[in-house]
Amino acid sequence: MRILSLIVLTFVVVIGISFSLLNSEMVTLHYYIGSERIPLSILLLVVWIFGILVGSLATYPKIFRLKMELRRLRIQD
Repeated sequence: MRILSLIVLTFVVVIGISFSLLNSEMVTLHYYIGSERIPLSILLLVVWIFGILVGSLATYPKIFRLKMELRRLRIQD
């Protein structure tokens, strides 16, 4: 299982590096107090990580409630 995980991780890293190389064009990011020129691959990576964080924070209350209910049910038995 460890070898399979290593193979999958290597594959993801290689795909990520190739994606980064294919999307190395500079883009202008305009925000409220200015603008910045950054590589497209970096912008996509930041947006992807931000999406993961927002999604995790959005699901955390539900997971917490379910864990508390599971704990309550285990105590009842």
